[in-house]
Amino acid sequence: MTFATALDTCNTVTLQALGQAVTVAGQSVQAVFDNGFALGSVGIGMAGTQPTLRLRTADVAADPVGQTAVVGAVNYLIAAHEPDGTGLSLLMLERA
Repeated sequence: MTFATALDTCNTVTLQALGQAVTVAGQSVQAVFDNGFALGSVGIGMAGTQPTLRLRTADVAADPVGQTAVVGAVNYLIAAHEPDGTGLSLLMLERA
C-alpha cells in the first residue's frame, strides 16, 4: 500500500465516522459541516458565521465555485474551494 492510498483510506474512514451526507453540485457526498463564529474585518462589532464543508478533493468538481451545496434543508452557494494537498478540500459557503 502506498502512502497516497493509505491517506485516502484514512480520509474516507474519517469522513464516514465524523461527516454527514450532503449534496454538492447535485452529487451526494460525505462531508464535515461547520458553521463557526467568524469575526469580520470591516469594523468594530461586525461578526457572523462562516459555514464550511470539509470533504475529499476527489468528490469536488473541477471548478465548484458558484455551484450549490445542500446541508440538511439549507441551500448554500460555494464561494471558494481550498484544497489542502492531503486529499481533502475546504469549501467556503454562503447561504443562498
